Amino acid sequence: MQGCRCKDNEERYIKTELVRCVKTLFSKGYVSSGGGNHSIRLRDEGDYMIWITPSGYPRSHLTVDDLVLIDKDGNLLRGDLRPSIETPFHTEIYRVRSDLNGVSHAHSPYSHALIQTLRIRKEYEGIYRIDDELPIDVPEALGDVPVLEYRQLGSRALARLVGDALRLKPNTRIMVLLDHGVIGVGSCIHEAMMYVQLLEEWARCVVVSIRLDKG
Repeated sequence: MQGCRCKDNEERYIKTELVRCVKTLFSKGYVSSGGGNHSIRLRDEGDYMIWITPSGYPRSHLTVDDLVLIDKDGNLLRGDLRPSIETPFHTEIYRVRSDLNGVSHAHSPYSHALIQTLRIRKEYEGIYRIDDELPIDVPEALGDVPVLEYRQLGSRALARLVGDALRLKPNTRIMVLLDHGVIGVGSCIHEAMMYVQLLEEWARCVVVSIRLDKG
């Protein structure tokens, strides 16, 4: 994938694709009406800006005109609504990884519920990995799947931990936030969303497999 520089970085196209991805996740039940947040990096002559979903706005009725434009530090540049409460970890992701152009944060029910119940092993401060024997292995396409300790929603502490995970585990494409949700990252918003969906598909299969095995 070539990231969000496709179609010459055309703004309207980028915003349309972001809204389309949000509505897809909403239709699948991966985000609630006001939950989850998503963004795209818009590159501009060596610098960049970020289109991000607004705080608390119904995802079912989201349009391109509802999106909010912020700078790389999270300052509002354009838009009538407040940027997502999770703006800090979005800006941190783009700061840490220059190859990423899309971030998708969802509350995928199977992914979240399954990993909350698994044994995890600490690798770094606040960062764990799955340490459990499962009937179906985590797909290789997902790379590392770090599990992060809970940090207050919207906090700089959460943003720092997300940034640390990406620095320490560069093969990360999706991470799980305990008592919170998941974050998928990619070269474009479609790739980020794909990892969210792939993890949820895997988690659903594991849950069904365990249930069938128990009879």
